Order: sequence, then structure tokens, then C-alpha cells
Amino acid sequence: MPEREGSEPSLVCFCCHWCSYSGADLAGVSRMQYPANIRIVRVMCSGRVEPYFVVQAFLHGLDGVLILGCHPGDCHYLTGNYEARNMVAATRRLLDCVGIDNRRLVLDWVSAAEGTRFAEIVTKFTNEVKTLGTLGAAKPTDVAAVNFRLKAAIAAAQGEKLRWVVAKQTEFATKGNRYGEVFSRHELDRMLDGIVADEVMAQQILALLNEEPASVKEVAASLKLPPPQVLRSMLALRRKGLVTLSGVQGSSPMYKRRNVERF
Repeated sequence: MPEREGSEPSLVCFCCHWCSYSGADLAGVSRMQYPANIRIVRVMCSGRVEPYFVVQAFLHGLDGVLILGCHPGDCHYLTGNYEARNMVAATRRLLDCVGIDNRRLVLDWVSAAEGTRFAEIVTKFTNEVKTLGTLGAAKPTDVAAVNFRLKAAIAAAQGEKLRWVVAKQTEFATKGNRYGEVFSRHELDRMLDGIVADEVMAQQILALLNEEPASVKEVAASLKLPPPQVLRSMLALRRKGLVTLSGVQGSSPMYKRRNVERF
């Protein structure tokens, strides 16, 4: 995330090909006024937008992400916009976990005939982000800390566990898990909170150990987390073969990241 001083917010809008992009086109053809500091990216479906895309946008200095899809029930791919809802639910938790206000991410619906609605949503979102301020206006030390957490969030978003849970939300809420247990939205949110926190912390630990060996106390101090919490994550990473012991310093075991061979 590059440093920026008092400037207009830089925004991106992911528009689905079939509806919201046509709505944006209609707004342009009709010469409707809306803020010019938003870039439009066309995707085939709002459900195609992944948490990884959103977090990458913030890492590259954007101040807000808007996702526009077809109205529920009108998706060209039947359930794509419902999957977008699930994706946004998980991504907002990722943003909370790294200290970014989740109001910087908005999901809404625009049909091909709603040029006026497109302009109104973009204007409202821009004004909302203006009140939050630009991300890059922080001190250099703050920017570095946010970048570190964002990179951990990106690694977590690309991880198998989080991707699997995000994709399974609809199935868990309708058909249930392999034991037939159906989850409420509240239960899914609690599960996402736990998984996001664990995965982001694990990626932060791996990033620190990639630089040099460290003890649990040293890692906990760097991440400002309780040592017992870091120890549980460290042992889990060791069981997965991602972390190994490098020796003992005083009475503290020192851990380092294990180089995993790729075939």
C-alpha cells in the first residue's frame, strides 16, 4: 500500500458482464454524473470475484472496492450473486482481521436498465469512503504494518482451507455437512471468524519465521498476541511440516520456516 497524502479516494468497481456493466454503460451513454475516481473492471459474474482480488486491491493502494452484480434471482449463472454474498461475508472478516474498516467493501445490485441506480450507488460509496479517509495517508510505520497484515491476508485467502469454507457456505446452509448438520448464518459467521483469524495469524507467523528463527515469545511480541495463542498456532504449523525447530536459545525453543519442496 503506497503512501498518499490528502487526495481523493481511489476506488475500483467489479461489474458483472450481463447486468451491472450494462447499467454502467447506460449511465455513461446517458451522460449521468458520478465520481470519476472509480475504475470499472468487468467480470463475467459477481460470483467470480474472490477475496484475493479484494485484498490485493487494498495492498495496491486502493481505498475502496465496490462489487455490483445482477439482482438476486436474475443471475445469468443462476446462483452467482448468492456466491458473491458468501464471498463478501468472508472478505469483510479478512479486512476486520487486518485492521481495515469493512465499510470500504460494498456489494450491491444493478440491472442493465438501471443507469441511474448505478450512478447513485457509486456516488454514495465514494462519499462514504471519503468520510473514512484514504488508506495511504497513514504514517510510514503504519503503512508497513498494514502491508504486512494485508500480505498475510492474501496468503490466507489463497489457502486451501479458507477457499474451501467460503465455497461450501451455501451447501452448509441448505444441505448441511457430511453429518447432515445444517448451519445458520450466525453459525457460519462464527466459523468464518475463527478460521480467518487462525489462517491470518498462521501466515503472519510464517512471514516472520521466513526472515530468521524466533521463539514463541518473540513472535508473540511482534504480532502483539498472547504467547499461548501463538504457541497453539506454531505447533499446528509444525504438525503440518511448515515449521521446524532450529535449536534452543537459553530455555526457549527457536522455530524456523521449513523449506517445502515443490514438484
